[in-house]
This record gives sequence, structure tokens and C-alpha cells, in this order.
Amino acid sequence: MKLLVVAATLPEIKPLMSSLGQGEAKDFSTKTLHYHQLSIDTLITGVGLMHTAYFMGKVLAKNTYDLALQFGIAGSFRKDIAPGVTVNVIEETVADLGAEDKDNFLDVTELHLLPPDQFPYQAGKLVNTTADSVYGVSALKKVKGISVNKAHGYQYSIDKIILKYNPDIESMEGAAFFYACFMERLPCLQIRAVSNYIEDRNKDRWNIPLAIGNLNKIALKIIHHITEHL
Repeated sequence: MKLLVVAATLPEIKPLMSSLGQGEAKDFSTKTLHYHQLSIDTLITGVGLMHTAYFMGKVLAKNTYDLALQFGIAGSFRKDIAPGVTVNVIEETVADLGAEDKDNFLDVTELHLLPPDQFPYQAGKLVNTTADSVYGVSALKKVKGISVNKAHGYQYSIDKIILKYNPDIESMEGAAFFYACFMERLPCLQIRAVSNYIEDRNKDRWNIPLAIGNLNKIALKIIHHITEHL
């Protein structure tokens, strides 16, 4: 079985890679790991939608996979999804692609630049239908995500984005990952651990080490679950 493991930055999956064995470097962004019956390509895309889209396209043009897994950290809009909690992102929206209209924001579907149900969208959203129970993550909380180029850190804009999309978490890469996988009809999961609440920016309240630690525990469990059920 061939897997693609994707992260924006190396630190987000370094504990997982250490557990599986470092593998051979294919180029500056990818490595191949062999673990039991699995062949695992790890892809470090860099931060943001643009970088993720490019490297996902590059890798998927040259390779065929049975499953893609994106692991990363995220900010939480909800107090009941606290730093350290690991979630399964099942829905994505690009929340800053569109146009300003005075104090309002119009996204590409509202601007009639994207048909809301054009494949792979459903009502303007990217909805993951991969059966998570097959991969041992059914116990994780399922959440709605937004992907942005500018992370929220000001209460006024946070209130507006909650009113418009009512998201649970925010990342800078999730929608690009989903879009690439959906277009290639590649089963995928996006698993994220919360590093901070989305509030007025205050890095003293972030806990990235906790998020990365918990994320990689779940990541390793997923890999073990897959190997045990081959």
C-alpha cells in the first residue's frame, strides 16, 4: 500500500518520521519511508495554499497513491476545542478568496466566479467523504475548517468570519490539500491538532509543542492501524 503524508513544515511531522525511520531523500520536499508493508512518501509543502497546491500537483502528477494524509496544526474558533485537541477536518472553505464590498466580503461563489456545485465542490465547500473508520480515526471530533492566506488575529475580523462561515478551526493549507485529492479522486484525511485559540494575537497563549506531540501520537496510531488491517 502506498501512502502520501503531507505537512506544511517538517517540525509538524518530524516525530512521526523519526518513529518510522528517516527514509531516503527524493528531493528537497519529499522523502520515501518503508514501514512494514507500507511505502510512504512524505511531502513538506511549505506554508500556505499556493505552496501546497504546487507541490501537491507536482507529486500527484508523477505518483499514484492509495491514501493521502495531511497532518498539521490549527487555530480553534471554539472554546470546547482547546489547544492540544486533535481533530478530523471533514469540510473546507477558502475564506479569503473573493472581493471586498465596503465592510462586507464576497467570496467567489457569491461573485458568480465559481459554480457552487461544480466538482469537487458541494454548495461552495470541499466536503471529505472518505470513510474515516477504515483508518482508525472515527473517535476524533469531526470539524469544519476554513483555509486562509492571512491568519486571523483581530477580534473584529474574527467575529465577521464566524458570522459568515461558522468554522471550527483555521489553517493555511487544508483546502489546497482537499482540492488536489478530490480532483484526483484520491481518498484522504486531514488531521490537525489545535495549537491556539483564534483571538487577538497573543503567542504567549499558544502551545505548539503540545499540539505537535498529540498530533504525532495520532498520526502514528493511524499508520499502525493501516498496517494491522492490510
